[in-house]
Amino acid sequence: MEHSKLPFTSHFSKLRDQPKWVLKLILAVILSIATAIVSTLAIDYIELYKDMGLSGAQLEQTKTFAKISGLVGGPISSIIGIGVTFLIFWIIARIINSDASKKSIFSATLSYTIIIKIIGLVILLIQWATGLSVTDYNIASLNVFNKGNNVLKAFNLQNLIGAYVFGVMLYATFRLSKKSSIIWSIIYLIVVIGFGVIGAVINN
Repeated sequence: MEHSKLPFTSHFSKLRDQPKWVLKLILAVILSIATAIVSTLAIDYIELYKDMGLSGAQLEQTKTFAKISGLVGGPISSIIGIGVTFLIFWIIARIINSDASKKSIFSATLSYTIIIKIIGLVILLIQWATGLSVTDYNIASLNVFNKGNNVLKAFNLQNLIGAYVFGVMLYATFRLSKKSSIIWSIIYLIVVIGFGVIGAVINN
């Protein structure tokens, strides 16, 4: 398993015996802060709130509040998200009777989080650099073909890679069989896309 050619397999396998997490937690927090900053810079708040009928002063106040909320709330929600993700992964480990320790599961959770956040940050940086609206488009999703379609945003490369990394974690860290890991990955993808679609429908 340690010699598998699949990306990240060796890394997640090592986490069973070397579950380092301190530096990874710091990196995850830094990535969360960086993502919040880039998101704030990339969002065109005037375009976002133009249909609300706000006066100039009200628009400025709303922009300021939204920016502060994004810069502060983004990292905080990400840290909470890490805790929730760890809890979900720990529950799954118990369900499948994995002998992976809590430390290994937490370290794997951080590795998973870092990989997903790096991908998301790269996508944001590309859209910010090219001036492509992050509220209207996600260049890594089917939404790139249909401006403003949030349902299509759920079908994106980040979710696919997330499902893959999740499967590798189950296989290499939790020592689940290859077949079962694939099944859980498919379930993961269905659930993530499903919640994305439901969220988009509710917000429309």
